[in-house]
Amino acid sequence: MPLCDYRYVFVVTYARSGSTLLQSLLNSVEGVQIRGENQNALFHLFRSCTALRDAAGRGRAGRQVARDMPWFGAGSIKPQKYIAGVLDRFVSLALCPDPSVKVTGFKEIRYIPFHMKNDEFDHYMDFLLEHFPDARIIFNSRNAEAVSRSGWHVQEDPVRLMESVRQSDARFAAYAVKSEQVRHMFYDEYVADHSHIRRMFEFLDLPFDEGSVEAVFAKPLIHAKKG
Repeated sequence: MPLCDYRYVFVVTYARSGSTLLQSLLNSVEGVQIRGENQNALFHLFRSCTALRDAAGRGRAGRQVARDMPWFGAGSIKPQKYIAGVLDRFVSLALCPDPSVKVTGFKEIRYIPFHMKNDEFDHYMDFLLEHFPDARIIFNSRNAEAVSRSGWHVQEDPVRLMESVRQSDARFAAYAVKSEQVRHMFYDEYVADHSHIRRMFEFLDLPFDEGSVEAVFAKPLIHAKKG
């Protein structure tokens, strides 16, 4: 079962926060393969898992066994088997780990309030930590004003954008204090002082190679240059 064959790291953030740099740093470690964005595909699967779990509960509680009942058949849904099957297929067909991979996952930027409400965010984080073996979440934050001046963001309303960033950072911070499986990283800190990356690697139980890390920092990101 592919789901149980790996450890998992999820980078949770917003656009222009330095998430591709974090992805590159993690991928500098042998046996680690952190994929890029996937349009929040796993979040949508999480919603389907939540919906079926709710439907199954309604079907069983209301004894929906007659063909003319609104939740007919819902009691036969097997939500836990559905969740296991869906996540197994997500790993094998969406993450597609290479044969040598031991740690996989992805980074995603679609976590601002526009994409999911606070309660959805918390439940989704719970879902990741519950269903992915030995999962770790890395929250990534950056100065809101710097984000507003980066890349395509210069064309947006800076006040609205910075408020969205601050709201996202606040819920990152609030969730981080609830779980030992979460670490909150700050772009300006780890760019200025690479020892923060060393401590992140220790948190993830990954070997730290200073030469590989410095090589990543020294290499300009192609998409950043285009931006």
